[in-house]
Amino acid sequence: MKKTLLASSVLALAFSASFAAPYAIDASHSAVNFQVTHMMISDVDGAFNRFSGEIDFDEKAKTLKALKGEVLISSIDTKNDSRDKHLNAPDFFDSAKFPKATLEMKSLKGKKLTADVTIRGITKQIVFDTSIKGPVTNPMSKENKLAIAIKLEGKLNRKDFGIGMDTKDALVSDEILLRIQLEAHSK
Repeated sequence: MKKTLLASSVLALAFSASFAAPYAIDASHSAVNFQVTHMMISDVDGAFNRFSGEIDFDEKAKTLKALKGEVLISSIDTKNDSRDKHLNAPDFFDSAKFPKATLEMKSLKGKKLTADVTIRGITKQIVFDTSIKGPVTNPMSKENKLAIAIKLEGKLNRKDFGIGMDTKDALVSDEILLRIQLEAHSK
């Protein structure tokens, strides 16, 4: 009886582990972007060029089990060096004191992903509209690795994270649009 229970437990663990698999983010086919409104009339796009993360994906159910990521704040890129330098300063991101921002999935219900987002040491829950494509076999992989694509889009209020507290909404919008696009491959 004990052998049967032990064998069943081991089989159950092996079986369940085959459904959730770790995936590695392909940074060359991924992006972490944001958009703000300048002077209430024009949109300014930016990106964080250095980021990393971990993904667990249930291949059978075609759903995320876990998603964690971080961006290096100093890699901010708005196509304007003086603006990027100012965004790294203490009154905005304060990248010397808070070098990274993080995202950690808490739940996925339908196409709504709820995540804890931490910026400047402040954590808030943000809801993202989510789409997932795949898995598909990567034809460039000799090992027949699988590939998935994940898109997240959500909004946050920069002042909730202490970003640019003295900058008025009329100059730079309080609302920030985040767009995260990830391509990942099975390990």
